[in-house]
Amino acid sequence: MSDLHPVDLPIMGIDIDSIPEVQGGYMIGRNDVTRIEACSKPGLHCDIPYIRVWAGDECRAEFCQHNIVGVYFTTPEDAQRRLDEAKGRT
Repeated sequence: MSDLHPVDLPIMGIDIDSIPEVQGGYMIGRNDVTRIEACSKPGLHCDIPYIRVWAGDECRAEFCQHNIVGVYFTTPEDAQRRLDEAKGRT
């Protein structure tokens, strides 16, 4: 069992709801996704939480917290295993 709080663990995947009546998601190891990270952007009165989806050094998507319906965490070892398995499929 890890001593880390879940928000300190790597994000394995997210579910989003950004288009009316359409829900999608991103997961490490699928569709070239290599990293999903929490970040923030300045808003009018405070910083707004966002999540960025990366494929290598390219940011593929960015969502504010209002469009995220699920965040799934994993361990660093599992995140690496998923990346290694995805590389083996290409």
